[in-house]
Amino acid sequence: MSFRYHSRPPLPPRTLDYLARGAAEGQRNAELFDAACQFRDAGFRAEEAEQQLLARATLDGLSEAEARSAIRSAFTHGAREPAVGHAAEPGALPPPKRVSAVQPPKAPLAPVSLPSPIEGGFTKLLDACFAAEEFVAIAPAREDEAGDVVPTRGVTMTREEWKQRIVARGGIEKCFSTTLGLFVRINPMAKNGAKNEHVTSFRHALVEFDRDDGGTQIPKEQQHAAILASGLPVSAVIDSGNKSLHAWVRVDAPDAAEYRRRVDIIWDWFEGRCLDRQNKNPSRLSRCPEGRRTVEGEVRMQQLLALHVGAKSWSEWEAAHAADGLPKIIGGAEFMAVPKPEPPQLITGVLHQGSKMILGGASKSRKSWTLIDMMLSVSTGVTWWGFATQRGRVLYINFELPDFAFQHRLQAIARHKGITDFTGIDLWNLRGFATDFSVLIPKILARVKDERYALIVLDPVYKGLGKRDENKAGDIASLCNEIEQLAVQSGAAVVFGAHYSKGNQAGKDAIDRIGGSGVFARDPDVILTMTPHEDDNAYVVDLTLRALPQVPSFVVRWAGCIFQRDQHADATRVKTIAKPGGKKKPEPQAHYRRGSHADRYGAMFEQMPPMANHAEMEHSDVLHHILRTIEASGESCTPVKAKNVFDSLRHKSCGIMVFEMPCWRGRKYRPEGGAQ
Repeated sequence: MSFRYHSRPPLPPRTLDYLARGAAEGQRNAELFDAACQFRDAGFRAEEAEQQLLARATLDGLSEAEARSAIRSAFTHGAREPAVGHAAEPGALPPPKRVSAVQPPKAPLAPVSLPSPIEGGFTKLLDACFAAEEFVAIAPAREDEAGDVVPTRGVTMTREEWKQRIVARGGIEKCFSTTLGLFVRINPMAKNGAKNEHVTSFRHALVEFDRDDGGTQIPKEQQHAAILASGLPVSAVIDSGNKSLHAWVRVDAPDAAEYRRRVDIIWDWFEGRCLDRQNKNPSRLSRCPEGRRTVEGEVRMQQLLALHVGAKSWSEWEAAHAADGLPKIIGGAEFMAVPKPEPPQLITGVLHQGSKMILGGASKSRKSWTLIDMMLSVSTGVTWWGFATQRGRVLYINFELPDFAFQHRLQAIARHKGITDFTGIDLWNLRGFATDFSVLIPKILARVKDERYALIVLDPVYKGLGKRDENKAGDIASLCNEIEQLAVQSGAAVVFGAHYSKGNQAGKDAIDRIGGSGVFARDPDVILTMTPHEDDNAYVVDLTLRALPQVPSFVVRWAGCIFQRDQHADATRVKTIAKPGGKKKPEPQAHYRRGSHADRYGAMFEQMPPMANHAEMEHSDVLHHILRTIEASGESCTPVKAKNVFDSLRHKSCGIMVFEMPCWRGRKYRPEGGAQ
């Protein structure tokens, strides 16, 4: 495939090689995305890049939709300095300067007088907005049974047939006898078509507003000023004959999905003005020039006021005004005028909806079990590690576990927690399909945009690194930005798992234990780390929170398929890994007041095997054991005394009894050899 560039900075050799040779299987999305970035950086518009790159991508085996998504994703990011390539062609112009984003005016615009109506407006509208062979739908209005004026389905004829009809009849108003209003659909239709699915070209979007969001009337002269100030490519401006102007914005979308995207951009531009949301439909009816309508008993003419206003094309306008996709700048007074509600806390005191959370832990520390437990808890609204949750839909994107293993874990955790309702969770098993998040995140957003998930889990995050180096701050910053894009655009909290660095973690701050770049310790809104406790199958949990009060460290213990919080364990006893040849750190000794129950009875129970406790004496193995042991020493003991002794021995400052769900044991008890 040959390719020449004129008036552009040269593309790098790698991009030219990709266009000529394509990409290897497994690298097709990544190479396409990189090439699209180079086109963007060289000053090409998205539409121009698509013309060249879609052909290459489809030759490599990608679907057109998949390729278009990757290209558009590249163009959502700001342009960089163009890469250095081969020498430019003789006479090539310097690279174009990137146009800065232009924000919609914040203050009311000065009114602009309306132009005089264009004579022969209906015919001129047809010539400007439709091709000769395209079908145009005209719909007169009628009164329904309730007395309301409504348009009919309408009549479709080609543009040339309508022109012949009005010449024969003496004008469009002679073709229909109604004075209740005459309408024309803004886009070409299939013959006899009247619905969105009958639109044959997504050419125009209708902009109409006569009030602001507060209900205040906007004069037509100010409407006219807003339309002109937008700079949008407007094919026609029509006076409705009453309070509003109709602007036909030329969007020239290739399909319905892109039409919706471009219409959303227009709606964002006119924020604050009360646009009719029904006008988002591509089959929308507009007032037909030279048609008549009756307003308060007066028959008025609908008139064409202007043709071809603003930018020459949608791509030209978007490049100049909406290419960066950034929100508008808001003044301080405007920002403070409206209270910003706190988003729901999916995990009370820990995680807001819309935030990012990283769960860090050592390799094989059961991070996936923990994330599945979190998913089930949020989806059903049950507690997780002692934290209340708010029920919401959850999507779990699994990059690592085989289907059968994931199902086994899900079933085990649900059984343990007594959960039988799986309707609040969706699973996307992408083991074997993981790729760079720069390619994958747009696909995830496309799948979830209408699903209203409260929580999305990415497990594990390293599967989305692609060619990035986890130890480079720039690479991890871009990864976190893509995850943030998922959180912002989906509205869901995004939680992902990451591994610890190698070596001893006891001497590090909790946020510095996660492996790779320090960006992982700065970017997420919630950092949860699980560090091995000195006791087996127990972990110290540290939470670093950006928008909520800090939570004291605590300990969780493994209970077969989930972790459970141990309120009495000492969270300062982080396991220390001895260096090779070094001495093992001695086990801390118990400390207690002389003459206390711990002082008098502690030695009797340091080697107690695991026993269950219960609030009622007759059901508590621990209390029975204490009572029998004290009596066996020759001292009398009552149930009340046994309970007092137990309460003293289990206190964390004493450290004689240790809780391991669901039992208590003496601190020196060792299951492999009994007592120490």
